[in-house]
Amino acid sequence: MLASPQVVLMYFWARWCPPEYRLMDTWVERVADRRKRSLKIVKVDVEEEPVLAERYVIRAVPTLLLFKSGQVVDRSVGAMPRTVIRRMLEGHL
Repeated sequence: MLASPQVVLMYFWARWCPPEYRLMDTWVERVADRRKRSLKIVKVDVEEEPVLAERYVIRAVPTLLLFKSGQVVDRSVGAMPRTVIRRMLEGHL
């Protein structure tokens, strides 16, 4: 999956996140809808996938990891508006 020809955006989240952080769910989905051909979204609940969260040293949610050719090329921690998510992707798509 991470070695996909598409850029992969891994979105780490948790059900207990405050509502203002959960807005990112919608923003990530909107960005994914607009970039279907070049971007794959993987949503990871840190409580259901603690080993994966530990592997990528996730210490806070939400966290976004951007993979290109299987390698992490960008990381962002904390809630952010969709414009910041778009900017994060711009140089990699």
